Amino acid sequence: MASNYINCMIQDANGLFYLGMYGALQTYDGNRFQDVEVKDIQGAVAGCYITCFLHRSNGELLVGKSGHGVLRIEDRRHARHLDGPLKDIHTVNALLEDKQGHLWIAANGTGLIEYDGKTTRKFFTSEELSHSIRTLCTDKEGNIYVGTYNSGVFVKNHDQDFRHLDVTGKKPIASIYCRRDGRLMFGYDGQG
Repeated sequence: MASNYINCMIQDANGLFYLGMYGALQTYDGNRFQDVEVKDIQGAVAGCYITCFLHRSNGELLVGKSGHGVLRIEDRRHARHLDGPLKDIHTVNALLEDKQGHLWIAANGTGLIEYDGKTTRKFFTSEELSHSIRTLCTDKEGNIYVGTYNSGVFVKNHDQDFRHLDVTGKKPIASIYCRRDGRLMFGYDGQG
C-alpha cells in the first residue's frame, strides 16, 4: 500500500477495489496493490489526496479530491480530472447522484453544486455553510439530505428548496445513512 491513511474505498462491478488515500489512489485485486495514475486537465501527472468515491448509475466511477476537484476513472490504471463546468472545483467532501442522474458535489468553500450534465446550480453558498458540508444521502423517494459540521441536517424534497431538520439542531453531522425502510441514521461527530 502506498499509505497507511485510507480515507475511502469502493468496489467496482468487476470486484476491483479502489482505495483513496492520503497522497495516493490505488487498486487492490485481492493479491496486490497497484497505483492509479492521476492526470490533470492538461494531461500532467498530478498529486492526490482522495476524499470520496461515487459509482454512478451509468457505470462511471468518480473520485473526489482535496485541493483539485473531481476525477473520472478511465481504466484500472488511469484517472483524469473532469473538465468543463466542474474544472474549477477544489476540495470535495462528498459526491452523490440523484434519481434524475444529476451529480451533487459538496465542495469545501463553494457549498453544494448540482450538475445536470450541462449546467451547475449552487446551494449553501454563505460563508458559514460553504465550508461546512460533510456528507450527502438520498432516500428511496429521491429526497436529498445534506449533513453539515455546524448546522445539523438539511433536506430537499423534489422541486422544493432545502429546509433544515429542526431535530438535528446545530449538531456536527459526520455521516448520514438512508435505510431501505425509509428511516435515517445520523452519525454525530463526538455526540453519538
